[in-house]
Amino acid sequence: MRGSEVRFRTSGAATLAFGVAAAIFLGRFELHTDDTGVEVFLILLLTGVLGFLLPKRAWLAALVGLSVPVAEVVWGQMSGVAMMALVVIGLSLAGSYTGALIRKSVSR
Repeated sequence: MRGSEVRFRTSGAATLAFGVAAAIFLGRFELHTDDTGVEVFLILLLTGVLGFLLPKRAWLAALVGLSVPVAEVVWGQMSGVAMMALVVIGLSLAGSYTGALIRKSVSR
């Protein structure tokens, strides 16, 4: 490494495990709370961390947020799931690409 160059190395298996754990946590959290603000914060935070860890696959990190509407469908609470899915995927994409942007700016 030269000068102020910073490199991050992430294990694919560890990142995958974190992504699966985050998806399970978000889906379970959705079913047991009515606090939307905290849920939005967690979606942005978790997808941001995954976007930071995998900047080239930030779109893939955004799929973690879809565990929220999927949990609603699986447990039969179908009211407004289509609109919720659109909002959640927008939040997830914003979080993951923000994390990727932070990673790229720190790496330079």
